[in-house]
Parts: sequence; structure tokens; C-alpha cells
Amino acid sequence: MKGTGWIAVIVVVAVAAFAGQMVSAQGYGSDYDKAGGAGTVDAMKTARTHATNAARSETLRDSLWHLGHVVNCLEGKGGKNYDANNLNPCQGQGGGILPDLQAAARSYQMGASTALDLSRKAEQMAMDTLKLTDLAQVKTGASKVADTLGEALKALGQ
Repeated sequence: MKGTGWIAVIVVVAVAAFAGQMVSAQGYGSDYDKAGGAGTVDAMKTARTHATNAARSETLRDSLWHLGHVVNCLEGKGGKNYDANNLNPCQGQGGGILPDLQAAARSYQMGASTALDLSRKAEQMAMDTLKLTDLAQVKTGASKVADTLGEALKALGQ
């Protein structure tokens, strides 16, 4: 009986160590909230998903709603166009894509400057698209935003 107790302890320790390695491998380790780190990449993926959702929406209201999510992800809570009345699906994924990429570019992280330029372009397209009232035009604009965010992710090696 004593031997199986030690085996159980060893198994628990081994599983915990493996789980810790998996968490780090998935990007949820210590660099998750660092500028340009895994949190920024996840936020960019989330923003791209919402831009795609906007491009696929069946109503103008839904399309604009998802596009508002993109702006909130890009700017973060301190952004001038951040809409507190809309959701921020990127909450907990850094401090906003633009501020995080600005900090990453200042520290010369590879691809951050290009990703920042593309993300700024995506934000401007999103802001311009949010002013439209024709669903087809909004969907086209949202699709371009999604594509631009995809290019920004590529600049970061994603």
C-alpha cells in the first residue's frame, strides 16, 4: 500500500509539470500580457474573427456591432474610439492591440512595426466602415479589415 501512495504522488507531480509546460507552450505563460506577446497575438486573432463575423452578418446592426468589437480590441480601454457600450472580446488579452504593438515596436520586436502599421490601417478602415449605412458596403469593409488583420498576424509570424 505504501508503494502505491508514492506512485500516485509521482504521477500527480509529473502531470502537474507536464500541464505547466503545455500552458507555456500555448502562450499563456509569463509573456502572455507582454506587449507583442501571446496576448497581443490572441487579441489580433479575436479581432480578425469579429471582423469576419461582421463581413458574414445578415443585418446591418449585427455587422456594425461586430465591427465595434474590432475597434475595442484594437484600441483597448484607453483608446479614443473605445466604445464602453459595446463588448470588448479581447479583454484579458493585453491592453489593446495598438498600444501593445506600439510598445513592442519600441523594443524592436521582430515584425511589430509592420504589424502596428497594418493594425492602424485596419482601425482606420473599421472606423470608416462604421459610418456606412449600406449592409453590402459594411460587409465589404469588414472583409478588408479582416484581411488586413490577417496580414498583421503574418508580420508577427502567425
